[in-house]
Amino acid sequence: MKEKELKIMNASIKLFVERGFHGTSTAEIAKSAEVATGTLFHYFKTKEDLINHLYLYSKESLLDSVSGCYSDKNSFRKNIQNVWMNLVNFGIEESEKFHFILSFHCSPYITYLTKKEVETKFESVFEAYKMGLEKQEIKKASYEMLTDYLWGNVVATVDHFEKYPERLNKENLKLAFELFWGGISK
Repeated sequence: MKEKELKIMNASIKLFVERGFHGTSTAEIAKSAEVATGTLFHYFKTKEDLINHLYLYSKESLLDSVSGCYSDKNSFRKNIQNVWMNLVNFGIEESEKFHFILSFHCSPYITYLTKKEVETKFESVFEAYKMGLEKQEIKKASYEMLTDYLWGNVVATVDHFEKYPERLNKENLKLAFELFWGGISK
């Protein structure tokens, strides 16, 4: 990714999270990214094209945050804890991308093809749950339900620590995971 393209994407994420799709003009994005409006359209044909690129970029960043934290040497519980912790850390450390994902997940501007591409990249998360189901360590539920439950808990945990940043510490993160684990484990 080129420097100007990255500047446009980072400025766009910030503005879209703060102001929404309709409240953000391409001129404001270009100004915030310190590029000409024509440069923005060189990389992204339309505002909708930009949104789809941002969604994929943000989701890939999220996926990168959990890549490599799953090991066959670890117990299923430890692997899920690693995934959960990395997702929470992403939500805290990459707050704008995290909130962009939350804001645009159900957006009509995100195309079917973009959503399918993202789903394909996240299939490994479903595989992690498959192992837990096979070993009968977690309650029997569809992969989609388990993934939605994981995501909902991550969102709630990030939201909690955004409201109460003074409570963000190892003990409270461990407690938050234990509350999640208690919900899915047998």
